[in-house]
Parts: sequence; structure tokens; C-alpha cells
Amino acid sequence: MAAAMLLAGGEAYPQVFGAFGVSNDSQPPATPFDPARTPPAPDYAERSEWVSLPDMRDPADDTPPGVRAIDQRRAKVAVFFLYPTSFTSGEQWNADTRDADLNARIAGTSIRDQASVFNGCCAIYAPRYRQMTLGGYVRWSENSVRATEVAYSDVVRAFRQFLVWNRGRPFILAGHSQGSRQGRLLIEREIDGRPAARQMIAAYLIGTWIERDWFRALRTTRPCARADDTGCVIAWSTYAQGRNATAQRILVARQSGFPVEVMSGPHVCINPLDWSTGNETAPARLNKGAWLHGGGALPRPIEPGLVSARCDDGALYISPPGKPFADMVIPVGNYHRVDYNVAYMNLRENAGVRAAAFLRRVRPLPAAAMPLRSSQSRHASVSWHLSGAVAPFAPSRPQLTLG
Repeated sequence: MAAAMLLAGGEAYPQVFGAFGVSNDSQPPATPFDPARTPPAPDYAERSEWVSLPDMRDPADDTPPGVRAIDQRRAKVAVFFLYPTSFTSGEQWNADTRDADLNARIAGTSIRDQASVFNGCCAIYAPRYRQMTLGGYVRWSENSVRATEVAYSDVVRAFRQFLVWNRGRPFILAGHSQGSRQGRLLIEREIDGRPAARQMIAAYLIGTWIERDWFRALRTTRPCARADDTGCVIAWSTYAQGRNATAQRILVARQSGFPVEVMSGPHVCINPLDWSTGNETAPARLNKGAWLHGGGALPRPIEPGLVSARCDDGALYISPPGKPFADMVIPVGNYHRVDYNVAYMNLRENAGVRAAAFLRRVRPLPAAAMPLRSSQSRHASVSWHLSGAVAPFAPSRPQLTLG
């Protein structure tokens, strides 16, 4: 089963399976989900349960050579970032946030290479959470549903704590892969049509499939249609030119047991090179810089013009990149592991553009919002009001004709 799924090119939903390839840990646990064996829930009033905070030195502060980060303690906007799957246990359904090895791996990969894209504009908050093991996506089941809900129970509590600490500032929701899937649930259950929607600049839900029909049930959230759009969702999944991501997506859904009808409909994509939603190719000259930190002590340089890119049915098809990006491709042409990195500088610039567009509409609260110490944060209240904002904030109707 695992080998067949690798040949199909990625996992069912979101795209976590292909990011690790075939291994013993890519199979779900043999024992059913058991709440009694689930690791203890994190207390998000404790700073130790956050992998990144604005006043904490962590890998989200890293930058490419020649690029400067802002002082996050004075940022006018924040980002709530949810990292992708790093947990690959074949025995446990959900990760333990006290696992030091896992935490170090998360910090040195997705936090450094993905969350850092936002340190040019935003105060970065990234909670640890009891994410579901990779195998739960390889073979979707009721166990997977229950393990996903455990992960979401952490995400929603962390988000509510974030809102307390953030004290009403505008925010970006961002994630990758399983983190993007959790961000999608957060929009459905906690943001869309609620007070938090007034504060959300945009949601970067990258590396998961977002079907156009999903927006039909939402009240205030739509697909992003241009570079300065706000109150909307940015999504793509990266593949090599010449591949058929749609066929792979449907086949893998069928093999894993995920509902095929969800994977069959049209999906949204916005091109990070020119922020268009059509299927024209954006030339490589619009790529402002791909970046991976690399394994050395010093970061690798930015690589402008690395790839051209074209959207089609949720997939972002890119031209062949050079090393080290080509080395990270999953057989069958899936560039899931570098969804953020092939357009790192475009993403970095765009987060600032969308934040500025949002702030032009509202007068932000003071930028001194910081994590409170544990004894204070339990009793702090949330301020939903944006001074000078038109209430309620209501983005335009969903556009369902992308890509």
C-alpha cells in the first residue's frame, strides 16, 4: 500500500505522505486510537509550549544573507503559524509536545525555513501541538478523524491564547501541510463569520488542497485573487512541469480511503510569482528569490529567478530548479517539501503587502502586545476592537472561478 501511494505522488489530505517517502513509520499505528494513550494536553499559558514567540530567540528569527528581520516586539501585525507533519510514529497516533528530539527537528526545519518568511512584517507565534502521525493520512480511518481532533483541540486552544496575547492586533494565519489543514479547520470553526475574521489579514494555507466549493459554506472568507487582497486564503501545492497533480490527487485519495469526491472537484491556486489566479506561466524573472537555510552554520544565499510557475487546479507547476531544491523532490515530481521555499522572497514581500493593505483600512492598536507571563495570561481578556475600523469587517463575496 505504501509503495503504491508513493508512486501515486503524495498523500491524500493534506500532502504529508509524499514528504517522507516509504518507511515503516509511514504506516498508521497497528492499535486503534485510544484516548488513554494520548499524550497530555499542552498548557498554552506556558511559554515552553510555543516553539516561537516574538520575544524569544528561535529559528523563526533567521534570515537569508543580506535580509533584515524586524523587531518583532514592535510589530504592528502578528502571524499564527502551524508547522507541518514531523511526527512519524508507527505506534502512537498523536505527538507528545514534550518530545525534545521532535521539537528540535521542527525548530530546525519548518520553523527556520518556513515561519521565518514572516519575520519581515510580523510577530511570530508558533505553538507546539499534538499533531497526528504521518500514517494517519496514509490510510484514512475513524482513527485518523479522532487523532485529527486531538490535534485541533490543541490548535484552537493555542489560537485563543494567541488572541489574548495579541490584544486585538491584525494577524496572518499561516501553515504548511498538516498545519494548513488545521488552519482550514480553524477558519471553519473559529474565524469565519466571527469576531476574529475582522482581524485576519489573510490565511496562507500552503501545501494542502483547498477545493473551490469549500468557500460556498463560508460567510466572510474567500480565495485570494490578487497580491493585496485581504480576508482571504492563499493556497497551492508544488509539482514539476509535465506532471498531472489532479490525477495523482484523486488516485491517492482512492487508495488511502479519503473521500474521493472531495479530491475530484476543482481546487484553488494563486501563483506566488505574480499573484495571479489564471493558468498562464509567470516567468522566472518574477521569482524574487528561493531560499533554504541549508545544513551549515551559515545560511545559504538567496537564489533569484530559480523557477517559473503556472497554476492549474490547485497545483503550482514549476520549471526544474537547481540544487538543493531538486534534491528535495519526491519521486513523481512532487515538490511538497519546498512549497514555501521556491518563492520564499515573493512570500516574504507579499506578507508585508497584504498587511499594509489591511492597515490602510484600520487604525491598529499599539504594537506592544506581547506574551504575558503565565500568572497573568490566565485572566487576561481579549480585545476584539480595531480602533477606527468599519464594523463588521466583511470581505467581498467568494470568487469561485480561479485557476
